[in-house]
Parts: sequence; C-alpha cells; structure tokens
Amino acid sequence: MTKGEVMTTLKQTTKQVTAIAALAALAAVPAFGVSGAMAQETVTLGIVTAQTGPLAAPGRFQMNGFDLAVQAINEAGGFEVDGETYMLDLQVYDTRCNAAEGASAMQRLATVDQVPVVLGELCSPVAAAEAPIAADFGVPLVLTVPTAPNLTEQGNEWLFRVNPNNFQLNEALAAFVAENGWSPLSFIAWNNDAGRGGVNGMRELLPDDVEFGYVGYFNVGEVDFSSHIANIRNEGSEAIMLLMDEEPGALAIRQIRDAGLDAQLVGTLAMGSSRFLDRLNADYLNGMAQYNAFPPNAPIPRIEEFSALYEAAYGEESHGFAAQSYDGIFVVIAAMQAAGTVSDSAAIRDALAAISWDGVIGPIRFNENNQAEPPVYITQWCDDGTRRILFPDELAADCGFG
Repeated sequence: MTKGEVMTTLKQTTKQVTAIAALAALAAVPAFGVSGAMAQETVTLGIVTAQTGPLAAPGRFQMNGFDLAVQAINEAGGFEVDGETYMLDLQVYDTRCNAAEGASAMQRLATVDQVPVVLGELCSPVAAAEAPIAADFGVPLVLTVPTAPNLTEQGNEWLFRVNPNNFQLNEALAAFVAENGWSPLSFIAWNNDAGRGGVNGMRELLPDDVEFGYVGYFNVGEVDFSSHIANIRNEGSEAIMLLMDEEPGALAIRQIRDAGLDAQLVGTLAMGSSRFLDRLNADYLNGMAQYNAFPPNAPIPRIEEFSALYEAAYGEESHGFAAQSYDGIFVVIAAMQAAGTVSDSAAIRDALAAISWDGVIGPIRFNENNQAEPPVYITQWCDDGTRRILFPDELAADCGFG
C-alpha cells in the first residue's frame, strides 16, 4: 500500500471502514510496520468486564473483541499519534458483574494505573456504579455491552456507549411484533434492570392493539419455568418474549416446547448465535425471532471480514459483544489520533464526542447523550438451523445469511 492510499483511508469520509480497512486507517506508518531499531512506547487502556461468576461466558465474548483489536493493531505495527508510534496494551479487571467490585476497579484504574480511557463493562448496574467514578476522576468510560437506557441519560459527559441500548433494540422489535400482530404477548424476563427495563420499554413502544398477557420475572440461577408456562397457557398468548441470556433462554425454550406450547417465540441477541443452537436443536428454535446488533453471517463486507478474523482467532462463530468491543478499541484510538494525545483524558473525551467512525457494527457517531446509534436487525431461526435477516427490509437475507 502506498502512502497516498493510507492517507486516503485515514480520511474515512466516503468508504465503509471494515475490519481490514480499520487497520489501514490506524496504521502507524505507511508500510504498516515499524523498524526494529525504533523504540516504541506502550499505551495501556483499562478494561472492566466479568471474567468469572455467572456471566463469565458473555464476558469472554467481550474480552475476545478487545483482545482481537489489540492484536490487530500491534501486528500492524502499532498506531501513530502526533508523530509518535505506540503499541497497545490492556489492564484488565474482573468485576464479576458486581457493582462494588466494578466501582473499586474503576477507581484503581483512574488513580493507581492512571489509564487515559477505560472500556467495558458487561452489566448495566455495574456500569452505573463505575460511571460517577469516571466523572469524578475525569477518565472517559466507553461502554460496549450494557444496554440500560438511563446510563447515557444522566448528563455524564465522561460516559460513552458504542452499542445500542434497550430502547433502540426494543424499538425495532416492537415495530416487528406490531407488524405481525402477535397478541396477546407474554413475557418471561430476568428480575433485574435489563429484564424489567425491557418489559417497560416494550410497554411504551407497542401500540394499544397489542395486548399484554402474562408478565413473569425470574432470578439468576432459577431453572424451573413451569409456573410461568402454566400462566402463559392460561392467558392464551400468541407470542412469548424471553428477556434473558443464553443459558436460561435454552432452558425456558425447551420447557415451553416440551409443554406443548406452540406460541411464537421472541428472544434477545443472546439467542441468535450458533452457540445457542448447540444448546437446543433446530426443531426447538424454528421460527423464533430475535433482535440482533450483529448478525454474524450477514452478506455485508464489514461483517464478513470481522467474522472471518474472529473465527480464525477463536475457532467459533463471531459474536455481537466481540464486534462491539472490537469497535470500541478502534474508536478510542481514533479519538486519540484526532486529539493528538494518548494521555490527556479531557482532550480524548472531546474527540470522542465528535468522532465519526464506520466500524464493523456500522456507523458510530455519538449523539448529544454520547449514545451511538448503530443498526439493529431482526433475525429468525430457519428449520435447517441457520438464520435469516427479516429487518431492516433493505438488508433482508435468506436462511444461511443471518
């Protein structure tokens, strides 16, 4: 690649930046390499996520995205800011989806490690505990997974979110449910901010002609959904929305179908991956629809390229949490380049607020609340165990491409 070509990619004005093009945009030097004789400094970013505990599995996908971005940047020779070349490293703290541990980790990253930016978190309540500390110490906190809408509605200028929030996800799903006339609609949801927020969000978004049926909540660790299923049967619900993660979702679906309920199933992005199919089979999932922030098999170049990178690195289908976290790293590095500094957190924050970055999940531009607005999809399981894209219409794709 010539110097002129690299400068063209750096402009990022007319071309969609895919996973591979992102490396060109952040390349340290035109040839993507740095002479072995050149001394390089290392920039360390803070990471907060769940690596152990009940939500360690989704935390792994988030961490995989961070690691893949660091590997890609460093293998390209690092990145350049204000004429200096830097390699990238991460200081990672396991918050175990615990608010107290998250707050402690955030304070340590700000005061002891003194990182310029922190990325993460997995769980919304933990992010809520970390956000005021980020503001107190003037360190940008870039969220890549938590979905509680109020996180970016508190006027915290140090908090940014790359991924869509619950309202954005539910908005697409509510339109799809209403369009299909699925009523009455019942719910089984986590008894936490994510579950209750999802139910309340759907109440606000669905039109009056969609009747609400049974609404039941369960605690993390519960495995018996029989009482919920009995209540849903009594309501005569046409559709059931499951607001939960992979493990309880698989248990709930198996019990619903084994009980003979043939209601339309509607799930979350956690239920739209090949790993979820491994927990059940195509017969259980056939016809189920779910919102999705990153359909890994979509025939879209930016998604195809990232999915190939992820599968080569981890030997499995790519995941939305990984894609969002991968983009989070690149957005932060782009902001450092725009600000001309790797250490001035305030300047980096200002650059983040103005950033325009076309990542693997789609365009990332923060609104007045520092909330990005990437595309949201509705996918559906097919009878052969593949998925298709139903929404948005312009990106609809057949079975095998969802």
